[in-house]
Amino acid sequence: MMPEALYIVLLMLLLVLVWIVGHSVGARGSRKVYGGTILQQPSEGIRFLLNEQPDQAIDSFIRAVDVTPSTLETHLALGTLMRRRGEVDRAIKVHQNLLSRTSLNQQQICQARLELGLDFHKAGLLDRAERLFLELTENPKGDFRQESLHHLVEIYRDEQEWDKAIRASRQLNTKLLARGSDSHLIEQANFYCELALQNIDNGDSFEARRHLMSALKLNKSSARANIIWGDLERKISNPSEALIHYLQVPTQQPELLPEILGRVGDCYDELHDQEGKLKQFRRWMAVHPSVNLTLAVVQIIRNECGEEEASRFLSESLEATPSIKGLSSLLDIHIDRTQGELSDRLALIQNVLKRVTSRQVSHRCSKCGFKANQLHWFCPQCKCWETIKPFQGDEGA
Repeated sequence: MMPEALYIVLLMLLLVLVWIVGHSVGARGSRKVYGGTILQQPSEGIRFLLNEQPDQAIDSFIRAVDVTPSTLETHLALGTLMRRRGEVDRAIKVHQNLLSRTSLNQQQICQARLELGLDFHKAGLLDRAERLFLELTENPKGDFRQESLHHLVEIYRDEQEWDKAIRASRQLNTKLLARGSDSHLIEQANFYCELALQNIDNGDSFEARRHLMSALKLNKSSARANIIWGDLERKISNPSEALIHYLQVPTQQPELLPEILGRVGDCYDELHDQEGKLKQFRRWMAVHPSVNLTLAVVQIIRNECGEEEASRFLSESLEATPSIKGLSSLLDIHIDRTQGELSDRLALIQNVLKRVTSRQVSHRCSKCGFKANQLHWFCPQCKCWETIKPFQGDEGA
């Protein structure tokens, strides 16, 4: 947030600058400006600023300075400054004043409408913002159509109106907005995933599958679509079909393998196929080694082959890839095999290790660094889809 003193100085400079520009224009035209209004001295506005009365200063600025080709950008800059400071009411006042002037041409009117729409969006007046942006999209060749569509997508996303978000997103020309086509397709695929989740909640499996197919057509690497699809099949007691979708995730986004380990293990359990589960996990370990995958294999070995074999396997894994999680799991095995004072001391060490690992961040956004302890498909900080991943490292996934 800009310091108040600096803010007042900037307002004062803007006011003086606009007067100077307008005064020079007026001098060349018998002191008449575009629209026939004679520019007043900025003394009243400066007095308000010096008395720390910015609202009155803005009103004075609006009254004193007519909108001309020379001053339009300064009016817009003033409104943008207000909006960025969070003073949305003042920004709205500036931009509504622009739209009330009859001297604007069609291009300038559209620019003022776009800025006013951004004001309404920032203020949470989404219905008003939506109306303005929709007006700007009616002209297929309009200069502000693509930017308005982009803001409409944001509004529909925040309002969880996924059908509208998809329709607006389809009309976007990503080249004009300098947005990567890959991120645009990822965004659309997630809109379809959100629709599928709504279908599942409503008990409509057919529509859910249709939307998930659309997501995968847009983004073949949509691990989320396959995870949702697998969850849907498990929900209707079809573990073999669920496995088909879960097993595609490591080929799409290997970093998300930890997210499906429990799901895949449950499917094999439901199919009574412990041997198949162990083989699958070992295959993954050879290609995508991780702490969580190692611990999953240890648990299978412990259940099927006993604690001695599990301890040996985990000890060898720790020598190759040390980790606090792995050491804590090894202590867990040995605590069950010891008694007395040694068992108590091992339990104490294990508790300390668990407290250390509990403070570790498990997920992080690759774009803005936002940290979380669970997977979020949409980053609440940088507003990007599928940028939050399991943290990779000695104590990560």
